[in-house]
Amino acid sequence: MDTSVPLDTKREFTDAGLAKISSGLLPVGTVLMSSHAPITYLAIAEVPVAINQVFIALKPKTGISNLFLLNLLRVRMDEIKSHANGSTFMDISRAVFRPLKVIAPSIPIIRLFDDVARSLYARMVGNVRQIDNLTELRATLLPRLIFGKLRIPEALEPLEDTQA
Repeated sequence: MDTSVPLDTKREFTDAGLAKISSGLLPVGTVLMSSHAPITYLAIAEVPVAINQVFIALKPKTGISNLFLLNLLRVRMDEIKSHANGSTFMDISRAVFRPLKVIAPSIPIIRLFDDVARSLYARMVGNVRQIDNLTELRATLLPRLIFGKLRIPEALEPLEDTQA
C-alpha cells in the first residue's frame, strides 16, 4: 500500500483549463485515493490539486480528521479492493465506492487519535520536504563535481552557511 505526501503537482493549469476539469481545485487536506491501477495509492494533498477520473477525492465530514480518514481507508483497503472489478486493471468506480459504510468512533476518540497522528504526520511531511531539497541539491551539485566545475571545499560552503 502506497501512502504519499504530494508537496507539488506535476502540471499547472490556467484558469481556463481548470474550469474544464470536473474536480475543480481541491483544497489542501483533501484525502486522495487512486481508483485504478493500483487502487492502493493514498495521499493527503499538501497543495491545492485538481484530479482526473483515476482518483477519488474525499473531504472528511465535520469532526472527522483527514488523517483518521486516510488511516481508515488504509485499514479497510482489502475490503475496498474486494468491490473492485476489471479484467486487465482493477478499478473501483465512485458509484461503487460511495455506498460503502463507515463506522467511526466518537468525535472525542477521533480527536485523541488526531492529536497523536498530526505530529507524526507533520514530521513525515517535513522529512519528505527535506528529501526533496536534498535530492535537488544532489542533482545540482553532482554533475558539477563530476566534471570538475566544483571542488569539495566550495561545495561545503553553502552547508556551513546554513549551520551558522
